[in-house]
Amino acid sequence: MISISYLFEQEVIKKQYKVPMIDKLKTHKLNPKTNRMKNFRTHKYLFTDIPPEERTFKNLPRYSTKKAKVRFQDWLEIDAQKRQSSHTALSWGWAPNGSCYGWSHRAVHGFKIGDTVKPGDVANDDKKTFVLKTKEDVEKQAKAFAADVS
Repeated sequence: MISISYLFEQEVIKKQYKVPMIDKLKTHKLNPKTNRMKNFRTHKYLFTDIPPEERTFKNLPRYSTKKAKVRFQDWLEIDAQKRQSSHTALSWGWAPNGSCYGWSHRAVHGFKIGDTVKPGDVANDDKKTFVLKTKEDVEKQAKAFAADVS
């Protein structure tokens, strides 16, 4: 016999998250005021059920050609900041997954509390092995990484 509560159980709906996609395509439409063709950018969004705390570079959405569908800053929801106020480019920031990322046009790397920095790693000026213990250490290492790879 089937219980009545089983018949009326509803499926659990996962929360959907919206991430802006990289979109370089423009649509050409006729401007009614001037009767000239005008380029309009269309905004596309990727809908995912992966929460920001579980996002990494390994689950970054990609096309079949291995090209990313979204910017990594948007995917990881990084709170991007400048290393110095005089700089124009954003190069480091914290993400909801607990990591602090440093990047440039060449490389990107995430640091978190408990990571070990070894001799020979980028941005290791001390030439010693040490463990990142505080948020300030992690932030300092991300900024140093961004400075070294830029």
